Amino acid sequence: MKQFTTRQIVLLGVLMEVGITLIHAPAQAADHANQHAYWTCIIAAIVLCLPIWAMLKLKRRFPDQDLMQAMVSSHPVLGRMLLAVYLILFLIIFARDLRIITDLVEVVLLPLTPIVVTSLILLLTLVFMAKGGISTIVNMAEIFLPMLILTLLTMPLFFGRNMDFSMLRPYLHPEVEGVIKGSWRMLGYMADILMVPFVISGKSYNGRSAWYGHLLGTAFLIMLVLQSELVIGVPILSRLFYPSYELVRQLQLTDFLDRFDLFVAALTVPTFLTKIGIDLYVTSLAVKRMFSHAWGSLMVWPVGLLGYVCSFMLFSNIVQVFDFSREWTAVMIIFFVLMPLVLWMLLRPKSKGKGGDDKGSNGERDSSSQKESRQGDRTGHTHL
Repeated sequence: MKQFTTRQIVLLGVLMEVGITLIHAPAQAADHANQHAYWTCIIAAIVLCLPIWAMLKLKRRFPDQDLMQAMVSSHPVLGRMLLAVYLILFLIIFARDLRIITDLVEVVLLPLTPIVVTSLILLLTLVFMAKGGISTIVNMAEIFLPMLILTLLTMPLFFGRNMDFSMLRPYLHPEVEGVIKGSWRMLGYMADILMVPFVISGKSYNGRSAWYGHLLGTAFLIMLVLQSELVIGVPILSRLFYPSYELVRQLQLTDFLDRFDLFVAALTVPTFLTKIGIDLYVTSLAVKRMFSHAWGSLMVWPVGLLGYVCSFMLFSNIVQVFDFSREWTAVMIIFFVLMPLVLWMLLRPKSKGKGGDDKGSNGERDSSSQKESRQGDRTGHTHL
């Protein structure tokens, strides 16, 4: 089974938590929390600490399996039923993210191209990305994500006088109700980080990589929300669909680089596609785990086309995606915040020995784990 380094899992966690969140979630947070929108990232991150802890405890019991394998191996019938529900959840996430990135590319880069054609081009890229396996996606994250982070971290050096710190006043008197509502909207997108244990084995998904990824992703979101408030202003920020893109447009480096937003878009769009590629991979892998004799690589195209159709059936325009986040957070809390705690209490590795000594029982568990690991290699943990 493919093993990943701590650096790779950290980047994967940052990608899942930040990738789609920074597109329009800061505007929703600012609409409710006003100048204290950055607090919404902190509160949502604190809520996610409990399910991450439960996932880490759960992964220690199944070091050679991802979470979907653990669900099926522990309870074959009930696990597959629960996996079918997660399959629908992953499909909706994929359709939502595909609709968001399609509209962003349509507005920013290809305004004259029909949106159906734009979405098909993006889907073609995502299918080949998902068929390459999780290793290909992780390697792409290692390329694009550090470049994007370095670019956005250096942006405050060029804004200078454009940042108005009076936008954060009053500093110490937040509107509690507004901050809670903004945290509710932010949580629905930041919870995507909990998709990582579904495709990564317990040996790779350790405490150091999980917590560092969550911490860096939260810090990056706080920095971006603060920067948007200081440069764009809270009244304008709360009325934008793409505040991050508008933030980049405010940056002009001489007359030659007055379209610096195109350079950042060249780094941002591949990063977003990498995140959506993980959505498609997780959805296809869920089908593979439900039907063990299915060939996972053949599932990518049907699942991708189904997500493509659902992206237009569920969301006719970007406004519906914007409003959908209120109800969607409740679904994410059930399956990504509360359910990990339930799984932690229910899932146990099966032992074939009835009452022998611990050594024999542990030997059988090791043999079962090695068999599952070899089966994962044959079925394609790295390649669907």
